[in-house]
Amino acid sequence: MVLLIAPAALLFFSQCKKDLLGDGKISFSTDTLTFDTVFVASGSTTRNFKVINNTRSTITIDEIRLLHLVGTQFRINVDAVTGDRFTNVEIAPRDSAYIFVEVTVNPNSSATPFVIIDDVQFLIDGAVKTVHLQAWGQNAHYHYGDEIKTDATWANDLPHIIVSRDTVPGAYVRCGAKLTIQPGCQIFFGDNAAIFVEGELHAVSNSWTDSIVFRGVRLENYYDNKPGQWFGIVFLRNKADCGSQIPKGFFDHCVVDGSTNGIYAGAGLSNDLADYISPNPRPVVNIKNTIVKNSLNHAIFGFNADIKAENSIFFASGDYLINLGLGGKYDFTHCTMYNSGSKYVNHQKEVLLLSNFAVDGRTMVTYPEKLNSSFTNCVVYGNLKNEISFNNYKPDEFDLTDFDNSFKYCLLKSNADTVGLFSLINEQNLFNEEPRFKEANVDFTPSDSAGYFSPIIDYAPTGLGTDIFGTVRPVSKTNNPNKFDLGAVEAP
Repeated sequence: MVLLIAPAALLFFSQCKKDLLGDGKISFSTDTLTFDTVFVASGSTTRNFKVINNTRSTITIDEIRLLHLVGTQFRINVDAVTGDRFTNVEIAPRDSAYIFVEVTVNPNSSATPFVIIDDVQFLIDGAVKTVHLQAWGQNAHYHYGDEIKTDATWANDLPHIIVSRDTVPGAYVRCGAKLTIQPGCQIFFGDNAAIFVEGELHAVSNSWTDSIVFRGVRLENYYDNKPGQWFGIVFLRNKADCGSQIPKGFFDHCVVDGSTNGIYAGAGLSNDLADYISPNPRPVVNIKNTIVKNSLNHAIFGFNADIKAENSIFFASGDYLINLGLGGKYDFTHCTMYNSGSKYVNHQKEVLLLSNFAVDGRTMVTYPEKLNSSFTNCVVYGNLKNEISFNNYKPDEFDLTDFDNSFKYCLLKSNADTVGLFSLINEQNLFNEEPRFKEANVDFTPSDSAGYFSPIIDYAPTGLGTDIFGTVRPVSKTNNPNKFDLGAVEAP
């Protein structure tokens, strides 16, 4: 049974119980232990509260009991023992005991979040004291190692939870199938789960009011901005039994948060690098108006892939933010690529890696593949001295036929001579100037407290007609009318 409680009732509980706490022999670290939204049947993290002995002598709590007011969703643990009732629990002078609590939410018919409650009751010297438990529950669609073999649509009526199984570590879109994710969908991933694509994935919305979010399943505040909670969205290099079909992905108004590899295009099941180079077809991924953030490794990983990105923001990763290896074709326009790390990851590798080969670690054989990359009106910046790494198969030759890189009207954290050496087009770029975002890692609008002094404002002569948030470009703010700001966000 699940009990629905009005906010007024919760306020009533809060007001009534405060008089029971903080006086006498024991007090508590909280009067109400609250769990953030817990998905039905997926369990929760463990939370705890303290029972504090306020006296100078050992006290004995006669009884600690979980009341099961609305069923058996909550579980408690006292002194490493799980149970419903504990007796004669001793607490040393001026010491504390921890009560650990877990909750599993039982399903009901509600499409909106609901509340369940319970109480932990303490009996000491004939007096009763209580700590209240409450958790917000949410029904969801569950995908336990799903294999999608025919066209399917995920509706936005409930969240979607993706959980790994041994056979399929997430959801697998097989060749010949297309998965369409409706605008407004919230996709949550369990530990190390992923979406694998041999067919097509369409995650397209027209506005941020009904954006599509991919993130980890844990909703507690502790997990905010924490990377590595799930594996990523992976576009595979197709096997022979898929014929000539090319894996494809389409993202628009999406947020990809807290993964290991963000959007990974070009992975495969083969251990032979020869299977990853021409003439085997590349996966094709189109990314528009999308944010990929808080990645343990990479926001974008292209392994001999074909990726086009527009009006998108990529930030906060523990490895190369944008890793374009073993060649491929890549086109980035009005993208902001920024890394200064976070409290969870150190920024030690460059924002951008461009490479036209890979080495087989088993045989030490080198496999080259032509790289063609283009960056227009982009920002590539971070707090390292250099934020672009060029990895050319022929480092001593100046024939760049197999290493074709273009930077036009970009702000780059790098040496201009180095960029020119490894770029066929190096046109009107800015180097090593602070972009002066409004608040890096939060708001990438070019600005500063004194006004419009960012060098990326009104810089490019041409650009896309709107920015990532729908602002019509260009917005002229300087003496250079009809010029476009660099990066994904146009300053208003």
